[in-house]
Amino acid sequence: MTGRVLVKSHRIELVEKNSRFIGIGCISQSLNEFKLQKDEVDAEFSDANHVTFAYRIYSDHSMHTRFYDDGEPSGTAGKPILMHLEGNQIINTTFFVVRYFGGIKLGAGGLVKAYGNTARQLILEGSFADYVTYKEFTVTIPYAEQTRLEYLLKKFHGEIANRIFDVDVCVAVKMPDAEFLLFKNEVPAFYQIKV
Repeated sequence: MTGRVLVKSHRIELVEKNSRFIGIGCISQSLNEFKLQKDEVDAEFSDANHVTFAYRIYSDHSMHTRFYDDGEPSGTAGKPILMHLEGNQIINTTFFVVRYFGGIKLGAGGLVKAYGNTARQLILEGSFADYVTYKEFTVTIPYAEQTRLEYLLKKFHGEIANRIFDVDVCVAVKMPDAEFLLFKNEVPAFYQIKV
């Protein structure tokens, strides 16, 4: 699974024909976290005409996507937001767009443009990082191999989570999935790796 994730929540604001569009980018790593964020946004903007959103959340080994138009014509609010998330491979992120109606109707095309522009601005002004999935495993080695293992872990971006010293050393490791097979191919055959 590849993609980009939002590093820090943020807000932006745009005005289109007197309507205020407030974009809110949130880090959402689970559906439960999204629900809490939605409750907070709904409470803060309870006087808004529309509180729309789209999210892409990767959890439990599957991608969850959803958009919501909150009373705007079908597909004119949440869908353009979602299209920007998908087009930029952004995951574990929710974009809320709050609209305060300014008295001038925008029409379906104008709404799609305004909500899409708000999502685009959230992306332009946001801070994103590459999404990395990790593999957790243990490596059992003789004491004399600790320095070599530490070198290999550093080379393949592995992190030591724990060490247990017994007859041999059992090291719990977390490593990017993309590096794991390279690491496994380079370690000596007598290293006991358990995923």
